[in-house]
Amino acid sequence: MSKVIQKKNHWITKVNECAVIRDACGELNVELRGGAENGEFPYIGQLREDAVVYQDGKLSEGELLLEVEGLPVSGLPLYDILTVIKCCKDPLRLRTVRQGKKTMTY
Repeated sequence: MSKVIQKKNHWITKVNECAVIRDACGELNVELRGGAENGEFPYIGQLREDAVVYQDGKLSEGELLLEVEGLPVSGLPLYDILTVIKCCKDPLRLRTVRQGKKTMTY
């Protein structure tokens, strides 16, 4: 007898890619939080939806930041991530993933 194998949704299928353009003042208007210095993965903080300029895709508050311009940033301190962003040209390509729900089982 054969068993039916159920595919489980892997987080990699939920990766979001977007391209953000700086405003006239050179700001992305996207707050980044977390970072290795806080013992956290970097994640998207508050977004100024009225000021963020997207070329492609869209960001959501709370998403984990995986890559900036193809460079993996998990495990980096926030000040290093901000330096990478500062050195990149527009449009800035970001890869993020939505955080999963925390479930406690006892």
